[in-house]
Amino acid sequence: MSTLPTLATCGDPATVRIELYTPGSLDACAYTCAAHTVRASAAVAQAGLAAHVTGMAPDMKRSCGDVFVYPTGALGGAPADLTHPHWCNRDDCERRGRHRSRILRSDTNRPEAFIVGVALVQALHPAAEPTVRLTSVEGGAETSLVLSVGQSRVLRYRLANLLDMARAGRNGGRWA
Repeated sequence: MSTLPTLATCGDPATVRIELYTPGSLDACAYTCAAHTVRASAAVAQAGLAAHVTGMAPDMKRSCGDVFVYPTGALGGAPADLTHPHWCNRDDCERRGRHRSRILRSDTNRPEAFIVGVALVQALHPAAEPTVRLTSVEGGAETSLVLSVGQSRVLRYRLANLLDMARAGRNGGRWA
């Protein structure tokens, strides 16, 4: 895990935002004046982080040397007893015995026979891999199917092909 580097501080108004990344995660933003941007970017790279220099929103007021660390990132100091993947909604993981993303519902805004939801889940064991949980509810009965991320990726492509075939029919482009 990388640590946050010490950046030069002059206190002048910041004109540049530097996004600090570890693999797969935006962890912090550092703010600098134009004079300290190159030095700050070099310090970030030496600390093992990726730096992406970008402009600042006109209404944002920061001083050169200010740093904001995102609590959900690798630098945020998550508790050692339970670290969460970046997609975890952090709601009651201990009780459930697994991490779970927010459940995404497939709402068509029309009456359907089933209510369908999908979420990422992962056991709390450090070596556990995330899986995709597809849940359907009809009345009071719930059925779940757990797929590996690889199976889910292939299913995504198969569904796209089937939907393309359904659209290509002689139905005037309308869903049958």
